[in-house]
This record gives sequence, C-alpha cells and structure tokens, in this order.
Amino acid sequence: MSDSLEFEPYSDQALLRIVPELARYPYRSSSMSAGYFFMWHTDGEIAFCVQNDTFCVRQTLNGQVSFSYPCGRDEAGMLERLIDYVKERDLPLRFFDVTPELLERIRQNPALQPMRFAYERRWSDYLYECEAVIGFRGKAFSGQRNHINRFKALYGEPEIRFLDSSDVPAILKFLDRYQAEHTDARALETEELEHTRRLIGAFEALRFYCAGLFTGGELCAFSIGELVGDTLMIHVEKALKTYPGAYPTMYQGFARLMRARLGDRLVYLNREDDAGDLGLRTSKMQYHPVKLIDKYLVHAFSPAARINEFPTLAGEGVVLDELRETDRSAYFALNTDCENNRFWGYDYKEDPGLVFPVNEDTFYESARYDTACGDSINFAIRERAGGELIGEAILWNFTSTGAAELGCRIAREHQHKGLGRAAFAAAADFAERTLGLRLCAKCFSENEPSRKMILSCGFHEIRRDQTYLYFAR
Repeated sequence: MSDSLEFEPYSDQALLRIVPELARYPYRSSSMSAGYFFMWHTDGEIAFCVQNDTFCVRQTLNGQVSFSYPCGRDEAGMLERLIDYVKERDLPLRFFDVTPELLERIRQNPALQPMRFAYERRWSDYLYECEAVIGFRGKAFSGQRNHINRFKALYGEPEIRFLDSSDVPAILKFLDRYQAEHTDARALETEELEHTRRLIGAFEALRFYCAGLFTGGELCAFSIGELVGDTLMIHVEKALKTYPGAYPTMYQGFARLMRARLGDRLVYLNREDDAGDLGLRTSKMQYHPVKLIDKYLVHAFSPAARINEFPTLAGEGVVLDELRETDRSAYFALNTDCENNRFWGYDYKEDPGLVFPVNEDTFYESARYDTACGDSINFAIRERAGGELIGEAILWNFTSTGAAELGCRIAREHQHKGLGRAAFAAAADFAERTLGLRLCAKCFSENEPSRKMILSCGFHEIRRDQTYLYFAR
C-alpha cells in the first residue's frame, strides 16, 4: 500500500491531469466534473489526489474540509488511507456529492460509523433523456414546441453551430448584453457569470463543447457542455430575454448537435441544479427530467450521530433544547440582527449559501440541515422550559479524533444577565461529559465580554492572531 495521501492544490494544469479520472466517474453528478471544479474552485480550496488508478477530491464546504468518496481500482485502499489522513491532521471526515447509490455503500461500511447524512433539494441535478429533448414529442412538450415555433416565426429557421476560440469576442459581447438584462441578479448569479467569463477562454483547452444560436448574425444564446461517460454536463446555458423562445431553441439545438457528433454515446443531459431559485426550478421541471440526482453530505464519526434523542440541558437560569417550529420568527430575528452578529462573525447579507429574499424558514431550515448531516448540534437557549428562544449555542467543527468548537450568542434584549455564560457552561459540560469531546472556542480580540465569559467556563487561552483569541478546555 502507498504512503499517506497527498493532495495537489487546484491549478488549471492539475485539473487537466485529472480530467481522464473524472471522465470515468459513474454517477452522472455535475459536482464531480472538470467544469464544476474549473468554475467554482475559488470558493472551495479544491485539491486532487490520484493513487493506484483511484482519485479523491478535497474541498472546503460551509467552512469545513470535505472529500469525494474514492473512485477507481483501489477504492478500499484509498478509503483506508483517507481515514488515516483525517485523523493525523485532526480533520473531519465529510463526504460531498454522495449519490443515493454511494450513500448506501457508506451506510454499510462499519469503518465509517457512526455517521449522519442529509441533502438539500436545491443542489439536486436535473437529468434528462437526450432522445426526448431532441424530439420534444407528445403533449408533455407542447409548451416547448410552441416556444420554438414562436422563435422560428419571428427569426426564421434557427442557425445553431459549434463555437471555437474565434467566436470568443462574440460570446463576451453577448455576456455584456446578458448582464445588462439582469441588473437584479442574486450574488450567486453574479458570481456564476464571472466564472462563465473565465470559462470562455478555456473551453477549448478543456475539450468542452460550445455551441451558439444566431439570428441576423448576432449571437442570442449559447451553451457549454462536457461529456462525462454517457452524459453531457451542461455547465452554461444563457439566452437573451429580447429573443423569445431562444432558451428551448438553444437547448434542443445543442442536444441535436451533440447527438450528431457523438451518436449513441450520448444518452443523458445533466442541466445541473436550480440553486433554490423557484422560477428556475419550475422551468427545469417543465422539461420533464427522467431523474433528480440527489447529492448528500455525509459526516462520518460525527458526535451528532450518537444522539438518539435530542437532549435538554439545564443551566443557571437557562434551558437548552432543540430548535422548534415555533422558534422560526425568533431565530430569524437572531440571525438578521447584523449589529449583534458582528461579534459572532456573521452577516447574513454576505452569506453566499442563502437564497434571497430570506424569510422565517431560511435560517431555521439551514440549522436543521446542519444538525441532520452531522455538521453541528444547535441548541435553542430559553429562560425556562417551553419559553421563547433568546439565543443559540452551537457545537460544530467536529473532527474525526473527537474535537469540537463551541459558540454561543444571545439576543440583545436578553444580554447582561449572565444567560450567555450559563448556556455556554451547560453546553460545554454536555459536550465533555456526555459526548467525550475536546473543546475549543474563539472570540474576536476586542470582544472583552466574550473573553471573560469563555475563561469563566474553565477555558484557557492557547494562542491569538490579529483577529481572534483561541481557547481550549
């Protein structure tokens, strides 16, 4: 067996070397494709490892390290080395992009227990049969046919062809027009557009397929796709609003071009996720996917998996228990109080993982997801059993060797009563005595009340930097 794993940080050259490995990935998920890593590597500190004809990807998700499940000839050997890797470095063992098929294999592996898992619907990929898109036959696709016929009536027979590097100026001009049409774009959409601009200069080197729809000599829509196995991962689909019917015309035309080029090798089209955009979700469902590819986050060795029934903790004047449906409004207020959250290190307006506009479901569902997948244990803080939520204590940043971080925040109107200290102490005692965790904590250097609270709960300072003070107990 080879020595411990070595992950090569992302570079375009490293990506090109791993493309042949990714091309053999069997689960049709867009999150394990060269296009995904090229476009989003700046968000996740991506790195690659290939050993014994087996590969694994490391990236940071939601502030914590995660890995793809090993894929290749020596899956068992790489998994064994991966477990050693995270334990030697005191990292969590989290798996991203776990399809239902992979999830079942992980659940059956005793070496990865205990574990927790969950998925978010907004990151599920939409998979379509290429044959159905090429034809758009039957009553189910009457809407798509109507849109395409309208485009033909307005602009004549579609001119759709493959694009190459000579077309880059026309594509960039198109993107300027597209951006002008979307001045109200969400932060995630704006970021995706910038990534698309970068991809324009690299799609040929990556051997991706790019095609455009023209009318009157002007580019009015284009798509970029990558073939992985029998599936075309469509990483970019864009059309101008000023050309009604351009989207379905481009989509069907791209499918036909690709089938003509690849023949029966092309079976499916993956149009990726909807990122929680309900309008986009409605549109993608109207094209009748043959399957949604759900992608789970799995946290092996999570202490949350050892909790069968959510505990209720009692402290001096406080009760800590599970977040409830009735807490949605108070939890929303806690998360959107930017001034109070300044020392929590959180501003919801800058959270790229949120779908805007936010509402009372947003933060509640996010916390429930984090607990479900084993990333955290979120306690509601109350002054009495059954009382309103006045704050939150979180155990998170779990590692494979039993370390965890503890944080606590109290709503402004309930501060200066000692409730934060009481909740912090109760959560710390539970983490150590019941879960056997080694605890750490941190606070901003200028946050003197938090420093005193942490120290009063038996922690001691272990180091500091320009931003934080760090503690252990």
